[in-house]
Amino acid sequence: KFYLDDPDGFSYYWYDLRKEEEIISTRTQGGSSVMIWASFVWGGKSSTCFINGRMNSNGYREVLKIHLVDIGNAIGGSDWIFQQDNALVHRAKVNLAWFKSQKINVSPWPSLSPDLNHIENLWGILSRKVCAEGKQFKTKEQLKAAILQS
Repeated sequence: KFYLDDPDGFSYYWYDLRKEEEIISTRTQGGSSVMIWASFVWGGKSSTCFINGRMNSNGYREVLKIHLVDIGNAIGGSDWIFQQDNALVHRAKVNLAWFKSQKINVSPWPSLSPDLNHIENLWGILSRKVCAEGKQFKTKEQLKAAILQS
């Protein structure tokens, strides 16, 4: 998820290690954000899908039907494994059944484990590029354009 004001809503600063660290949040209630879904393979990536509203299991499956199946077809054959974290919408029974019906091999990984889930590292790189030098955005459209440009 990308926010209009910055990647995570917090300002960072140097502080004296002998004193308690302060956390300064710059995010106000109701700040706008953009959620995206994307995937990558050796030598390629899927198209970027902007998610409207909150993601649920049915919405996730619809995204996969379009974007995951396309990249799966592009790499050829069925000899590949899809990796995702354990977010609730990812492990919903209806989605696990869909993977099985589509003969998509899924390798589950723990949530928030960037060392195991390579896409988390790519999200970090993208976030740093989009919000370089403290850049902030006034509209979702500006933020989406910056994401696509990065």
